[in-house]
Amino acid sequence: MQFFESSDGVRLAYDLTGDGPALLLHLGAGCDSGLWAAAGYLEPLAQSYTCVLFDHRGHGESDKPRGAESYHIDRLTSDVVELLDQLGIESAAFWGYSAGISPGVRLAELHPERVWAIVASGSVAPGDTPEEMAEWVTEMSAEFREHGWDKLLERFDTQEPDPVPEWMKERIRATDAEQFADLIDSYPSWNGWEEWDVLAALDAPVLFVTGELEDKDDHVSEIVRRMRAGEQLRLSGQGHINAFLASGTVLRRVEPFLARHAPRR
Repeated sequence: MQFFESSDGVRLAYDLTGDGPALLLHLGAGCDSGLWAAAGYLEPLAQSYTCVLFDHRGHGESDKPRGAESYHIDRLTSDVVELLDQLGIESAAFWGYSAGISPGVRLAELHPERVWAIVASGSVAPGDTPEEMAEWVTEMSAEFREHGWDKLLERFDTQEPDPVPEWMKERIRATDAEQFADLIDSYPSWNGWEEWDVLAALDAPVLFVTGELEDKDDHVSEIVRRMRAGEQLRLSGQGHINAFLASGTVLRRVEPFLARHAPRR
């Protein structure tokens, strides 16, 4: 891994592999950037793209600062901008998984010239009221501080018809849970910012990769219909984790999507 220091003094880890247009790979709340190789994505993608593997703050070999302000959406987005600047990359595709979708959407909103496509592995839905958000934040941050990842993994097991692989659970458990509690605590300070409200106005093409069981009300189809350049791959009978781990199926849709939108050399 290589390192750079963010503008707020946090040491962040990244690595590069492959050749071609830049593709930044950004995970969500759990695991480290090695998951992209472990799940079968990195080797095929590196044949056509310069893959930027990013251990965002709180993950992998990057620093793990404490406090909600360290995980505000604008701070996470600034980290991505600063990484692109560090590498001299003017524009990249952004592939975000789970909570990692948010910085990519915010990046495309604030700096549309820096994003030529987005792949979003996960789901989105209309936002909660401030009162609902406050209640959820209180409950969930307390849960993570008391139980770590255990309760969330139990819910994932309940959601999936096939068990979540143990190796995936171990990667999640190895991730600092306190950073996710800090991220949750930061949500009220986002001042109502929601992917749902932004996606319809984005110019960047966006492909959602969503498990049927993580989006039972099919909110993603609704937002895709409202977007200027939205697409969806909906994986039947899969939940949040196993939809991501179905890399063979996912890549058969993602690779042509990226190829259509990649800047010409």
